[in-house]
Amino acid sequence: MKKFFLILLIGFAGFISNSSAQTLEDANENILKLMNEIFALVPEDILEIDPDLGRIAVYRIETEGSNISAPLRKHFESRLVEILRTLGKPAVVALPDLNTLKISSTDSSFSIINSLPAPDELWRVARKLRVDAYLEGNLAYLPNKALFLDLRLNRTGTNEVLWAKSYSAYEKDMKPPSLNPLNKSINAGLEIFQLEVDSAADSLLSPDFNNKLIQYSVYFGIYQYTTPGSRLRFELRLGASFLSEGVSLTGTSFSKNSFYSVKPGTKMPHPPVSYNFRSMLYSTLIQNKDSQFRDWLSVYFAVTRYFTLRTPDLTGLGAGLRTDLNSHFSISTGFSMILGSEFSSVDVESTNQSVRMKVNGVQYELFLLQYTF
Repeated sequence: MKKFFLILLIGFAGFISNSSAQTLEDANENILKLMNEIFALVPEDILEIDPDLGRIAVYRIETEGSNISAPLRKHFESRLVEILRTLGKPAVVALPDLNTLKISSTDSSFSIINSLPAPDELWRVARKLRVDAYLEGNLAYLPNKALFLDLRLNRTGTNEVLWAKSYSAYEKDMKPPSLNPLNKSINAGLEIFQLEVDSAADSLLSPDFNNKLIQYSVYFGIYQYTTPGSRLRFELRLGASFLSEGVSLTGTSFSKNSFYSVKPGTKMPHPPVSYNFRSMLYSTLIQNKDSQFRDWLSVYFAVTRYFTLRTPDLTGLGAGLRTDLNSHFSISTGFSMILGSEFSSVDVESTNQSVRMKVNGVQYELFLLQYTF
């Protein structure tokens, strides 16, 4: 029985070893495929290097993590040398291996550290070989996702960056991240409209009438910047507004909700709601430098169309300010000039007359809940 378990354990260990080797082999194969995609792009960009430089050298390509083996890294460096040689000018020379071993000792300890050489040592060797600039870079591989290569050509003695490029290659089943993603948002807030009423109907108004319509609004929007890296973006919103307070008449059944809730020619009540479409343009005033897609303060201009059930449709031309509290939540406030037509209310039961009204003037808005995702 013990022999059986020993054989089973050895077989299982061999299976794990073969699986690991196969995984490593697959990873190396993926890296080589992605490497070829990157090196197909390098020759055209490398032509930007100043031909007046006398001699250049490939110094090192650093790798991150354990996904890229030393032989693969050396292969990368050799491919770069091969591409650089096609330039003719500047000439390509090889840098000797620099001493990267440092010995540290105290009375109680002794250690050997393998570290990068000091810049002075690199420059000394480069000057001895009459190298005007050296190429270095970073190479990173995300398993089953992407390979990234950053290259820099630095001037010997000053480390001035003379040329720099970044490259990326993605696995076929992975989509690269968008430089200018299409964002979505949910917005909830308060809108207050000015209301004009025919003076002949003043006797029908209740004492607490305040010449305002107050409604709560909810919008769903999508927005995107005009170009990657731009601080100018446009946004489109669809929403619904629910009347909270409105016209109230004395001694009649014409309630505050009747402003939106009764269709012409019928007494069938409907929800006191309007349906809205808004287009907006944002521009940055104070930029959040830690985020490409967030601003400490921005100004917006908006055009809104309100489609109501009872009144003529309204148009708003507005402006306002917005601040992003963090990566998801924002607040905004603004005002609009409202353009509306005069209309008649439903008939008042006590007089069998309608009230002439107009939604016009200035509309104020405050959105305390804006969630971006």
